[in-house]
Amino acid sequence: MGKKKRKNQPVYPAPAAAGASAGWLDRNTGLVLAAVLAVGLIIRIVALINLSGTVYADYLLWDERIYHKWAKEIAAGTFHSNSVYEFAPLPAYVMAFVYRLISPDAYHIRILNIVFGTLSCWLIYLTGKELAGRKVGLLSCLIACLYKPFILYSIVPLKESLSLVLFLLVTYLLVKVLSPGDSGAERKDMQQTGNLIRIGFLGAAAGLVLNARPNAVVLVPVIPLILFWYGYRDRLPWKKLLKDAAVYGAGLCIAVAPFVIRNYMVAGEVALTTSQAGFNLYLGNNLGNPDPYYRPAPFASSSPFEQGIQFTIEASRRAGKKLTSREASDYWTGEVLKEATAHPTAFAWKMGQKLLVLVNRFEACDHYDTDFISDFAIVFKAPFVVFWVIFPLSMAGILALRKERKTRALVALISVYAATLVVFFTTARYRLPIAAVLIPFAAAEICILLSDFREKKYGKVAGNVVLATFFLVIAFLPVRGTDNRTAYFNTHAIILASKEKEDEAIQYWKMSSEMGKPFSAFADLALGGRYFRRGNIGEATAYLAKIQDDSFAAAGKYELLGDFFFHERKMDEAIAAFEKSISINYGQRRAREKLIALYKIKNPQMAAQEEKTLTYIKSFYDLM
Repeated sequence: MGKKKRKNQPVYPAPAAAGASAGWLDRNTGLVLAAVLAVGLIIRIVALINLSGTVYADYLLWDERIYHKWAKEIAAGTFHSNSVYEFAPLPAYVMAFVYRLISPDAYHIRILNIVFGTLSCWLIYLTGKELAGRKVGLLSCLIACLYKPFILYSIVPLKESLSLVLFLLVTYLLVKVLSPGDSGAERKDMQQTGNLIRIGFLGAAAGLVLNARPNAVVLVPVIPLILFWYGYRDRLPWKKLLKDAAVYGAGLCIAVAPFVIRNYMVAGEVALTTSQAGFNLYLGNNLGNPDPYYRPAPFASSSPFEQGIQFTIEASRRAGKKLTSREASDYWTGEVLKEATAHPTAFAWKMGQKLLVLVNRFEACDHYDTDFISDFAIVFKAPFVVFWVIFPLSMAGILALRKERKTRALVALISVYAATLVVFFTTARYRLPIAAVLIPFAAAEICILLSDFREKKYGKVAGNVVLATFFLVIAFLPVRGTDNRTAYFNTHAIILASKEKEDEAIQYWKMSSEMGKPFSAFADLALGGRYFRRGNIGEATAYLAKIQDDSFAAAGKYELLGDFFFHERKMDEAIAAFEKSISINYGQRRAREKLIALYKIKNPQMAAQEEKTLTYIKSFYDLM
């Protein structure tokens, strides 16, 4: 069943070889680790205090608002839905537990995320230690404590800290299960009960992470395949392999059962994950979007409260029958496959761009941007560690440790996860698990370079530097869309407007509009509305004229024009504008209600017909 392998050894001198300093480190690992984690914790507390003094302090952004509202309803016992979960449910229930225990204040979630963020740094230490020893583990922990995106997502009320700590629990348990020596004899001598418990927890952790980060569902079958492969290589009995698989499956089932049972009871569907896959696939791959990043579609709102629902409505409209969220997801998956088949060259080019985006230095954010927010929370101006520093070092580290089974297992795990980002789309927060797994390899590479330099192996040092430089160049390759910062200006303007700082908001929207990038259309729409209300018709129409009919802001543009015409008592023009808006985004409620009000005056028969359509449209809006 294969030749017997040698026991794995570190590819660089063990820490003890460094002399007295390494001996001191071995004796005081716990103290050093506590100090490093304390530094990470203090940085996060300072960052939260700093952010609390900005306009972002008490304003919940898009996904934050959804989960806050959802968790409040769960805590109050008022949450009801007749659909498969549209959003990952675990974070909502964790938040609801906190809200029930303390109070429904999102600030408590920021504090909880600091705890999760610090735990993530500890788990990265444990993973690094299992990979290459205490020194690498401690350095990994320090890098994690200073990694800028980790700090940011530890202080905002998003689900990223929870999903990251669960992902890292999976990776640590996997390397821990694989930690015994390679020989079959050594595996037989280990404490089987302890390893079975770890495998059970590994299954449970995998089940939890897919309910916090749905695309992590791809890890569920990969993990037992990794365990089976190395068990087979170690000549473990089939009975042992089957027992491991059964224990993993049991842990998985325990973790996912509450969510699967709930989905079946309310929707009659056996659904392991959310119903978002199909339309997210479309958003990331439709060739009408030339960028390798997420861009909204014209026929659905960009608001996460309505986007999935309106994708389901549009799929139902095109299919000629009412579809469930799951059926609609399948429909949009089919649409992507049709486009890929019809335009293989363009589709392949887009996928290539998305592959580069996966490792690009640019942090594509859909909520917060650390560079932009540093103008207000100055703690983020500090020279913290960023992705383009980690990536080249980690690639060199992976190649140096490539013969280690734990390296291969982790590379397989993050490669499968990374493939989901290439298939869908990459954002800074979706890339967090990749960065977390790469950090220990970056730390290992730093230790290798220092060891080789001390031993005057300058040729090896030069080779590693060239290798890291090659990957650094890849991280800096130009990719379409990396210069788009309009979304951050728009978001900042929205927050300012919510705080009645209208003039300041207009200035940020104007800056976004002048950039002429994809999300500038949202700024044009906002400016059009503001100037209409101020009676500056010329400015308003000029900004709305910049929005093309194929823009994702087009439906909003025509609804706004309908409002203006109605205000001017131009009823026919108002009706035409609302009809145009609905023809672009069929799933709107507000624009249709305005149209019905006008039809009741001008065309009662059409009003009755549209009221039936509105009732049908509203029937979709019980999703969550």
